[in-house]
Amino acid sequence: MKGLIAMNNIKISSKGIEKALRKFDYLQAIAEYIWNGFDAEATVVDITLHKNILDGVEQIVIADNGYGIKLQEVEAKFTPFYESEKSVDPDKRVRTTSAMHGKNGIGRLTFHHFASEAIWQTTYEDGLLLKNTYDIHIHARSLDKYQVTKPTLTDRDRGTLVTFNHVIKEFVLEDCLAFLSREFGWFLELHADKPYVIRIDGEPLDYASLIAEKESFMSVHPVSQTKFNITYIRWADRINHEYSKLYFIDSKQVEKHKQPTTFNNKGDAFYHSVYIQSRLFDQFDFSNEDVSGQQAFTFGSSRKSDAFQFLLEELGSFITDKRQPYLRKLSDAVIKDFAESKAFPTFAGDPEATAHKDELEAAIRELCHAEPRVFARLNPEQKKVLAHLIHLVGSGDRQRLLEAL
Repeated sequence: MKGLIAMNNIKISSKGIEKALRKFDYLQAIAEYIWNGFDAEATVVDITLHKNILDGVEQIVIADNGYGIKLQEVEAKFTPFYESEKSVDPDKRVRTTSAMHGKNGIGRLTFHHFASEAIWQTTYEDGLLLKNTYDIHIHARSLDKYQVTKPTLTDRDRGTLVTFNHVIKEFVLEDCLAFLSREFGWFLELHADKPYVIRIDGEPLDYASLIAEKESFMSVHPVSQTKFNITYIRWADRINHEYSKLYFIDSKQVEKHKQPTTFNNKGDAFYHSVYIQSRLFDQFDFSNEDVSGQQAFTFGSSRKSDAFQFLLEELGSFITDKRQPYLRKLSDAVIKDFAESKAFPTFAGDPEATAHKDELEAAIRELCHAEPRVFARLNPEQKKVLAHLIHLVGSGDRQRLLEAL
């Protein structure tokens, strides 16, 4: 290869890399390259699809305006992939901010799920006025090897362009757009005041259909007069891997911390994100407790401050109120499902039987509100057993039944 200056091995076999990344599919793989761009401080990521005469996608190009990969950093970024073949699970990477998403080696090698070859053309600043550009090549048959070309001076803008040749997976644009909306909608909303954009064939990613409800308001701590600008979004579908979270943003629109809300995994399809912007977070210590549980010294405010505790209480009440309609909707759906599955006991048509039926439905609603996940994924026989138990126990025993379940 002309201009080749290095060919290096990644510290795991090609088969080992495939095994480690087996939980990624082609849509997750494409998302990883977009995350790599944002990790490199890009604000714009462009995806271009090149089609063949049969209208099938044969080449995908993903370009970003991030800071690129400096030549002296290539070995550190590509070589130490993983020292074992332990599986990498895209669902279990925990972050306390959204600034860094990827890990060395993950995003760069997932292309084998959908293409036979990846070529990086990266441009980075080298000194005050100089910029260098060079290529990195990896083939899907030898993921443990990469080739680097000789850098040349350029007047191109900095950034990285990755070309995926010989797309071997059937690419469905509608599936990709839906997946990217669930993957990046929350992130683009987090940076709504910044020029962040993902474009597919020149068109910005439109995730508006994923937003079922959006509300912005201000809350003020009555004692300190600390102001919190809050944006609440309810998502129409589950967002990928991010769950429902609170995002804390300072006065310069910089995310300082994020944490799950207390309404995750409740079984009620209530997916939401809450963005909170305040000067309080300009000098805020989100890790203000030492290992003994005592408050550590901090120059700014902390989690134990009155203003922050006020905020959490306000948000808890607000989200609880927003969740109520979905609990009612869930209980309606459960009762309908139980009836259609013939899980209810047989009731006669007399007033006493009608009262028993109404009482059973009221009990199911009560249990749905208390623990909706109990009613998720029940088979017909389990529905009958559960309905029978609820019918038998009195109101005083329902809490014990709920605890037993």
